[in-house]
Amino acid sequence: MKLSEIAKKLNCDFNGEDVDILNVAAIDFPKPQSITFVGKEGYLRQLDSSKGFVAAILDEKLKGKDVNLPHLFVKDLKQAIKIVIDLFYPDEEIEHEISKTAVIGGVKIEKPVYIGDFTKIGDGTEIGCNTYIGDGVKIGNNVKIGKNCKIYSNVTIYSDVKIEDNVIIHSGTVIGSDGFGYVNTPSGHQKIKQVGSVIIESHVEIGANCTIDRGTLGDTIIGFGTKIDNLVQVGHNVKIGKHCIIVAQAGIAGSSEIGDFVIIGGQSGVADHVKIPAGTIIASRAGVPGNVKKPGVYSGSPIMDHKKWLKLNVILKNIDKYLKNLEGE
Repeated sequence: MKLSEIAKKLNCDFNGEDVDILNVAAIDFPKPQSITFVGKEGYLRQLDSSKGFVAAILDEKLKGKDVNLPHLFVKDLKQAIKIVIDLFYPDEEIEHEISKTAVIGGVKIEKPVYIGDFTKIGDGTEIGCNTYIGDGVKIGNNVKIGKNCKIYSNVTIYSDVKIEDNVIIHSGTVIGSDGFGYVNTPSGHQKIKQVGSVIIESHVEIGANCTIDRGTLGDTIIGFGTKIDNLVQVGHNVKIGKHCIIVAQAGIAGSSEIGDFVIIGGQSGVADHVKIPAGTIIASRAGVPGNVKKPGVYSGSPIMDHKKWLKLNVILKNIDKYLKNLEGE
């Protein structure tokens, strides 16, 4: 692919020779005849043709700096990375293939779809056009899976789950397992049957080895466009809004409500029946014990305003000095 073709896709001009490009590479992992990306001035010295780089895409804030390779400038480097990767690694079209080892009940399948080896699909399930179901996937009865979905190997989807269009679910994830509901009695813990379900709206992506519990009576809902990282636990009856980001190892307890465009950092915990308003950011390893009253950035456990948390950490870091000063008075 020519550098001029990439520039056209990115709607910008290029500088230097219109070179041929065969690969896309990170600045630290060069490949032969590759294009790379630079967002900081300190990386410019790594643009060396002897390493295999033939061109670079740079953040426009680096205009005026010396660049010794053909290059172009962009306003949004991250968006440019996405576009260029898509150019070099386009999605493969789904072929209509159903493995002979698959076990399929009374299923309604819109062609074309792909269903891999050792996959089991229960009665009454519907699978939309151009959907990919990988090897070893287990799908229960009366599941509805929309169009253009990708369900990777060894995913388990319990009965009655609804998955809309353009959803991606990575390997090892379990959708619709029982919520953690018990009645505690003197004689022990008695299980409450979980008879709700899970609804995953369109354009959601769920990472590997996540668990999303079905509702007790109502449904657990993952909103349109939300992205969930690996190893995330979502409890029963949780409602997550549109375009949220839930980072790895976070846990959201039952019946919590997460507004639109919320970010929950890695290893954070949200208690049950908590409400978090739209636009809120919960930093990594934070604990949310109760309702968040207004949008903002919060850190710590229990959470507090992020700026206050930073000040407290400075104080704690220097507590020995403060104590010595007090002792000297």
